[in-house]
Formats: sequence, C-alpha cells, structure tokens
Amino acid sequence: MNLIDRLNRFLGEAVSYLYLVAVAVTGYEVVMRYLFNAPTSWAFELTILLCAIAYLLSGGYVTQANAHIRITSISDRLPKSFAWGLELFGMIVGVFALGVLAWAGFKPALFAIEIVERTGSAWNSPMPAILKPLIVVGSALIVAQLLVQIVRHLRSR
Repeated sequence: MNLIDRLNRFLGEAVSYLYLVAVAVTGYEVVMRYLFNAPTSWAFELTILLCAIAYLLSGGYVTQANAHIRITSISDRLPKSFAWGLELFGMIVGVFALGVLAWAGFKPALFAIEIVERTGSAWNSPMPAILKPLIVVGSALIVAQLLVQIVRHLRSR
C-alpha cells in the first residue's frame, strides 16, 4: 500500500512541473506571434500535450490526497455511518468505472503505439501515441490508489 502511495505522490509532484513548462511555451508563443509576427506551428499542440500528461498522471496523487472535487452539502448532513457507506460506494464505483476505462483503452493504446499515431496537424506530433497509453496508465494508477483507499476506509470502521 505504501508503494502505491509513494508512486502516486512522486508522479503527482513530478508532473506538476509540466504545467510550468506549458506556461513558458505559451509565453514564448505569445512573444513570437505578437512581437515578431512569427507564430509557431507547435506551441499550442505542445501545451495541450504537456497539460494532458500532467492531468492523466496526477489522478492517483489527487486520489491519494483525497482532494477530488465533491459536493458535500448532502453527505455532511447524513448520519456518519451512512456517509461512510456512501463514500465507500463512491470508491467502488470509481474502481469499476476507471477499470473499464483502462480495459477499453488498452487495445487502442497498443495500436496507437504500434503505428505511432499522429495528430495530422501542421506539427503532426505523436500526441495520440503518447496520450492513449497514458489514459490506460493513469486509470490503472487511480484504480490501484482507490483499492488502497478502500482497504483503509474499511479498516477505519
């Protein structure tokens, strides 16, 4: 359990810097486009790629930190035992939903890697070949973290 916690924490903290790189790339594009009238063909797509990688690989960290957005106006008013069960139910639904996503995305991810799928844009980056496998990896990391959270939740009772 601690291994999954450490892995997700490490990945979440490591990929957070990709957002800063995306800001720098966007800043560069703004300067090139509006000051030098020389826009790039790659900055927008690279920014999307960097942010998508950070988003996909930080889900386990957010799950581990229990920091997902949630509406607590209802659960805060419920009896503690019912709120406990509702939280457990939510984690179980998450395991199944993200497990299905990982399972359904596995073949398309392998195919995207196999053919080095590209965007078809002016820059023609291999973004699909990078992001499709990361959808599977990110989903699997969240599922693993949810399973750890479920065990902890059951022990807390």
